[in-house]
Amino acid sequence: MLTDRYKRKLDYLRISVTDKCNLRCIYCMPEEGVTLLPHDEVLRNEEFVHFVEIFHSLGVKKVRFTGGEPLIRKGFVDIIARIRELLPDIELCLTTNGTLLGEALDDIYRIKLKKLNISLDTMSRSRFKEITGRDNFDRVITNIEKAIDYNFFDIKINSVLFEESLDELDSLLDYFKDKNIIIRFIERMSFFDNSNTKTFVSSDKLIEILRQKGTLRRKENVDTKVAQMFELQYLDKYNIKIGVIPPITHNFCSKCNRLRLTCDGFLKTCLHSSIEYDLKGPYRMDMGDEALKDIILKAVSEKPLRHDFDCAVDNNSGCASIVSGRSMSKIGG
Repeated sequence: MLTDRYKRKLDYLRISVTDKCNLRCIYCMPEEGVTLLPHDEVLRNEEFVHFVEIFHSLGVKKVRFTGGEPLIRKGFVDIIARIRELLPDIELCLTTNGTLLGEALDDIYRIKLKKLNISLDTMSRSRFKEITGRDNFDRVITNIEKAIDYNFFDIKINSVLFEESLDELDSLLDYFKDKNIIIRFIERMSFFDNSNTKTFVSSDKLIEILRQKGTLRRKENVDTKVAQMFELQYLDKYNIKIGVIPPITHNFCSKCNRLRLTCDGFLKTCLHSSIEYDLKGPYRMDMGDEALKDIILKAVSEKPLRHDFDCAVDNNSGCASIVSGRSMSKIGG
């Protein structure tokens, strides 16, 4: 088991399989997009598979695939199918913006990738276009409905908090009130964007508003490493599962169990640190798995106690962020 110097067990790996995305969400990248990595710098399918094998051998039990938008990645289904074949016990998860999900559902159902996180920041078509830069609201809603109809997937709706989110709570709650999913509200991290009117909203303010919508009970026994879990008896009739992720106001660093692998083969032990460890280079130089494991163990031993926000413009890609040299779209959500 990978254990850092603060006794945290790191058994969860998040993998960005591509830096490409078909949306332009204002909290992730500018409308004009970012400079994409050259093809040869991005890990090949077999490299992703091999790295997962190595991390699994060191104790990683859960892998989540992110991007960019992972379903854009050519051969993505082949990657997860091969991992499932080699490591049938590993937990596979997917975070997606939902635009391409409909065409992929049969494949990910066949592979038994059960956990789906789908981004949806608003139930307003106009605001969806404002936030994402694309008019894909209907497509995302249709694909969410398709996923629900399988009656197989564990679905979480990820909704980033804006001031407007508080005014739109009823529409989101009304839509999902009887759909057996979890709505997760996420504090917007310190990323600059092109809209100066979008001010930070704390999770505490959200919870105050939720209490006005019905009986809200904290479910500490089902809290995750990152989310405070609640059950909302909405309109005194519907029990809605709510997750609140507060990385700014109530950071969860002391419970962090995450590692991140970027699409170009660098290991990050903290989302908000600029420190990265090259795995692709040693792998392509045939230094062997033991050398790669040594790098991973060194990285884990140096994992910081907590994040240290240092807001600065990311001149590398045009996406201003707290992470020097990397846009959020290149790190993975």
